[in-house]
Amino acid sequence: MQETTFNSAIQADGFVQFPNSTLWLNQFYIEASLKKIDQSQINYLILQQISFQQLEQNIFYSFKNKNLLIHSLTQSTFCYEMGFLASSSNERLEFIGDSLLNLIVSKKLFHLFTDSAEGELSKLRGALVNEEKLAELARSIGLGDYLFLGRGEFKSEGSQKDSLLADSFESLIAAIFLDSNEDLKVCENIFDQIVLQYEKSANTKYYSLMHLDLFDPKSALQELTMSHHGMLPVYQAVELSPQMGFLVQVKLGEKILGEMTGVSKKKVEKLLARKMIQEKRYL
Repeated sequence: MQETTFNSAIQADGFVQFPNSTLWLNQFYIEASLKKIDQSQINYLILQQISFQQLEQNIFYSFKNKNLLIHSLTQSTFCYEMGFLASSSNERLEFIGDSLLNLIVSKKLFHLFTDSAEGELSKLRGALVNEEKLAELARSIGLGDYLFLGRGEFKSEGSQKDSLLADSFESLIAAIFLDSNEDLKVCENIFDQIVLQYEKSANTKYYSLMHLDLFDPKSALQELTMSHHGMLPVYQAVELSPQMGFLVQVKLGEKILGEMTGVSKKKVEKLLARKMIQEKRYL
């Protein structure tokens, strides 16, 4: 086997060279030929070459079984790159994590908002357990730096995508649940600490009714314009190009309240409505 600098570093048993997965992957894809590394040794190499200490500090939990942690961070694109079975990715863990987060947040909302009806609690849970909010929590603990991605996803900075961050956060919660002998209380305590850390860094409250308007800003804007003007806002979109996406305008009668561009028309409409509310342009 012809050695590369990467493989030489691997030989230093117990020597941790990389503080996170991002730096490890960068070296891995630059210097290591996939054909020259036995796939069965990948987890061993990861454990030897990457320190997860900072991540574990950020989530207030130290894994007894580090392989569970690695599993929760492994995206399907990495499995495809390495020729692993699809079940080696974190997708099955997402299934458990999604249910756990819905339960944890539901319990918290039930006790915090004692006067709220079931419908309002369900909407608020949806405003807190979704791709956007979970990605924010993931960023607050630096989760993106530890994801294992396929070469293409890695080069396109997939570790910053909301979808991958949210999925990995769900998987991480599931891994903690399994590593703690399925102790829900452990997961609840860890999630509470992550939320508290997020609130301090973002200077905002996670459990707040204001998230209802932010989660469904189009409906909120409709209510505001009807209340103040007796009419509904209208969204008009023009496709610019595949790269630039759409130019979306929101109008109230003949008046243009604002406009924004983006690749996803639905997402731009949502962001635009939120901006109109925050800047009170509906008045």
